[in-house]
Amino acid sequence: MTSNPSELLSRYFDDLLSEDEHHDLQVWLRSSTDHAWEFARFALLHDRLRGEQLAISLLQPTLADQPRALPVALGRPRRSMVISVGVVMALVAVLMVLLEIGKTPVAAATELKRLIAAQQTELDRTYRIAVEDVPAPQRKRQPVVDGNRPPKPTLDGAILHVRKGNQFVLIRPMAGGRQFVTGSNGRTSWAVRPDGPVRVSTDLTRFNRDLPGHEHEFPLIQIERGLAHLQDAYDIQLLPIENSDDTAAEVSTTRLLVAVKKPGHRGPQRVEITYAVRTGQIRQLRFIEMPYGPEHLTVRLTQEEERPLGPAFFDHQSHHGLDRVVEEE
Repeated sequence: MTSNPSELLSRYFDDLLSEDEHHDLQVWLRSSTDHAWEFARFALLHDRLRGEQLAISLLQPTLADQPRALPVALGRPRRSMVISVGVVMALVAVLMVLLEIGKTPVAAATELKRLIAAQQTELDRTYRIAVEDVPAPQRKRQPVVDGNRPPKPTLDGAILHVRKGNQFVLIRPMAGGRQFVTGSNGRTSWAVRPDGPVRVSTDLTRFNRDLPGHEHEFPLIQIERGLAHLQDAYDIQLLPIENSDDTAAEVSTTRLLVAVKKPGHRGPQRVEITYAVRTGQIRQLRFIEMPYGPEHLTVRLTQEEERPLGPAFFDHQSHHGLDRVVEEE
């Protein structure tokens, strides 16, 4: 733990704890029963808890039914103090639960803002996409052909590369080991079919419609924008930190943020975000009942790496041979 326990306790009762400090206090409280007693003593002295007044108000009916206590010997703890500590310890149990699962919506919103800020990076990100299921009943529909665009290949097993500035490369598998690649370098969008001409357009939205979420305010190529959409359109919940008592594993400790869509908004019904507690780096995104054309999919994006992919990677020339015909739209 990097913070002084006394300072953490003071900041806790003053509502000034940061997310990292909140995590440190959780670990400290769990590590020893003596720490829980120290918390109780601190709480007893703190004017916010008003320990003595709360003890009297809670126990007054019980004390009225009891016989008068005999005078106590010198040095024996006063009954009022014992009662107060008992009450405070009961409050400690409640507070321990609140520290673990009782994070307020305000705290959840604060953590979401931290995640949004953590996505601002100059590094390129690579995600593997998996389609978990298509909710039944699901009617079979014929693929829709839009102009010169071929039917959509499957998203399952696709690879998505993302760079700051609306740049992306989406590689989808097709039959026979072929690939259908779409992307944008921030100036033009393009599509590279397994055969036929390469299509290039100055309309940056021309080929991003194959990405789920783009028409429902959760574009996968702008994760931070999608996360910001959660602030207003979703109810946010933070789940308990896993393995937070394992000091050696703190660096890799993850947490789950769950967002459930409010009525009247567009987008996936539920979003689950697994992220590193310390850094805010997103490890996995899961979209449940995400609209995708006529279907509603459960889509999982797992981040595989974060590194520079080179200056020309998001240009179409990097994804086809020099002999291919290029047609501008």
